[in-house]
Amino acid sequence: MKTYNVIIFDLFDTVVNFNRSRLPAKEINGYEVKSTSVLVYEVFKRFYDHVSFNDFYTAFLKSYEELEELKRKENIEIHNKERFKLMLTKLNIKPKPGSNRLLEEMVLCHMQSIADAMEFPKENRDTLNLLRNKYRLALISNFDHAPTAYSILDRFNIKGFFERILISIEIGWRKPKAYIFLKAFNLLKTKPDEAIFVGDNLEADVVGSKSVGMKVIWINKNNEEISKGIPNPDYEVTKLIDIGKII
Repeated sequence: MKTYNVIIFDLFDTVVNFNRSRLPAKEINGYEVKSTSVLVYEVFKRFYDHVSFNDFYTAFLKSYEELEELKRKENIEIHNKERFKLMLTKLNIKPKPGSNRLLEEMVLCHMQSIADAMEFPKENRDTLNLLRNKYRLALISNFDHAPTAYSILDRFNIKGFFERILISIEIGWRKPKAYIFLKAFNLLKTKPDEAIFVGDNLEADVVGSKSVGMKVIWINKNNEEISKGIPNPDYEVTKLIDIGKII
């Protein structure tokens, strides 16, 4: 087994886990949906109470899907506020005094809901504690609101575990774009063959790290199949604690 100097982690569903069941629930068209939209709508209707929740939710969802497709296609990061601007456009709502405050409040409400749905299992903390005594640790995360990413790390008291933290909204590019990995190497003063990446997403984490010459550990929690065109990860585990058996 090769010796590495640096372990670079993905954040969401790798270090911390997103638990959708912790989101607020609402019945939509006969189905229960768990979504931040339930709380964001309460903010929205203080400004525009003539819009029904169903219409709001349709625009909420479509704006998310369109921007996520653009991000995936171009590997660029787009601030979450742009998603809500697009949502207002889909609702045929034109900017007026107070619109910027509305956008900011919706972003903060949405992000707080996401943060509240995060979990950090004890076994993940134990794993990081063990590894940081042997390796330099760093973090690369695709996320469109840096303050929320940092607040999650602070909430679980783990920001100090990582020598470098790169959030895509601060870099402008998202994984699998090579630039964000190369930026990390530069900041860490290390080389691709001296570091190994740990992440759960095939396209962002496996494709991205392999494209710059890194070895990668794929956390395959849901027994996914590797899609055609995706390079094989070097190692595969089902949970973070299992990487201790590899490195």
